[in-house]
Amino acid sequence: MNKDLRLSRVLVIVILAIILILISLNISQLSLLLLLIPIPFALIGTLSNFKNNTISLVITFLLLMYFTKYIDAIDIFINSIIPGTIIGIIAKRVINSQNGNKYEPIFVGTIVFIISIVVHYIISKYTFKIDLLNELLQMFDESIKLQKDLFESTNNNLLYSQNLKDTFRNIIPSILFFRSMILSMIIYLIEVFALKKIQYGDLSQIKFRNFYLPGNAIVNSFILYLIVIGLSYMKTPLYTDAIFLNLEIVFNFMFIIQGIAVSVYFVRKWLKQGASNNIFISALCIGIFGIRGISFIGMIDSILDFRRVRVYKSI
Repeated sequence: MNKDLRLSRVLVIVILAIILILISLNISQLSLLLLLIPIPFALIGTLSNFKNNTISLVITFLLLMYFTKYIDAIDIFINSIIPGTIIGIIAKRVINSQNGNKYEPIFVGTIVFIISIVVHYIISKYTFKIDLLNELLQMFDESIKLQKDLFESTNNNLLYSQNLKDTFRNIIPSILFFRSMILSMIIYLIEVFALKKIQYGDLSQIKFRNFYLPGNAIVNSFILYLIVIGLSYMKTPLYTDAIFLNLEIVFNFMFIIQGIAVSVYFVRKWLKQGASNNIFISALCIGIFGIRGISFIGMIDSILDFRRVRVYKSI
């Protein structure tokens, strides 16, 4: 049984995290360090109890409001600190559980990150009068204008530019999903690595090569497609074409991740067995079919569970 961290040690981690935030905000060359901010709070969420988690959140928010601009404080707190803490809390529950998907923190974290973005957007728009979506689209528009020389080589450069902007607008939900899932995966796997170093719990099975999607991804995707097809035949204000596009992108992305995990698993296994022929044939097939082949591998694995890593039965 792992003991929870005392409040004094939790506060030490909080202070170090605040220092990291201040360095990231004040030294532009180190701004990418902001991506690491959720990690210490994920560790606090796992290693501490609910009371100390709450205290750490309150103290962190007050310190951020004191040492940084209100806009930056709210952005970091909503989009980094809260998701990191929730990922840590979920990690503590699943790590100490014998059953259940050990990768649940990734999926819960993905949802939390998306919700955080929406909440931050609403607060920014109605409190600070800043439309983050409009600013994002303007940035994309500016990047297109910088490429106008490329567009001038086409006959309909204006139409091409507008099509790019429309496509970008339509796939924003998918982009947010990619960002959220990748961040959740990085945060959780780094946290697991840190927890192994301090010998917390049994983490031997939590590795990227054992990653698998939650529930039954095939059935869930099929049901969602049927729902959207039904909506497309109804007089609704929903943009079903854009919904179809985002569903296809999102599920392909998830199957690609699982397909990569399956590939890594078997490459490691064959290397240990000295089965170089299997590696060559597999690499050749992936080279021929490319990303679609990896996505297909992930989709089939979600049904057949080639690695025998799931804790539930599929179809």
